[in-house]
Amino acid sequence: MRSMRVGLVVLAVLDGTVGAWQYFFPRSFYDDFPTVSNDPPYNEHLMADVGGLNLAIVTVLVIAAVVLEYRLVMAALAGFGVYCGTHFVYHVTNFEGFGVRDAVAVGTGLGIEFVLTIALLFLGYHLRTRSLRRARSDPF
Repeated sequence: MRSMRVGLVVLAVLDGTVGAWQYFFPRSFYDDFPTVSNDPPYNEHLMADVGGLNLAIVTVLVIAAVVLEYRLVMAALAGFGVYCGTHFVYHVTNFEGFGVRDAVAVGTGLGIEFVLTIALLFLGYHLRTRSLRRARSDPF
C-alpha cells in the first residue's frame, strides 16, 4: 500500500507543479515551458483552464493517496491515465517544430507519467486480487 501512496503522490506533484504554473502564471508557462509556444497564438483563458483542470486531477490523486480506498484509487488512476495517455499520444505524433532535445524531453517526461500510471493501475489490481484471495481462504 505504501508504494501505491508514493506513486499517487509522485503523479500529484508532477502534475500539480505544471497545473499551478499554468493556472497562476499562464503567460510564463506559454513563453517558458519548452515547446508550448510552438502552438501559437497565446490564449490566457485556455492556459488557465488547462491549469485548473490539472489542479482538479491533482486534487483527486491526493485524496486517493490519503484515503487509499480501492475504488477511489482506481478511478483516480483511470481518469489520470486517460488524460496523460492522450496527452502523450498527441505530443509523440506532433513533433514538427521541435528540436531533438525538446522532442526527447517531452516524449520521455510524458511517457514516464503514463507508464507510472499504468503500473499503479496494475499494482492496485494485483493488491486487490491478492487481498480477496486471502479473505476467501481465511474463515475469520
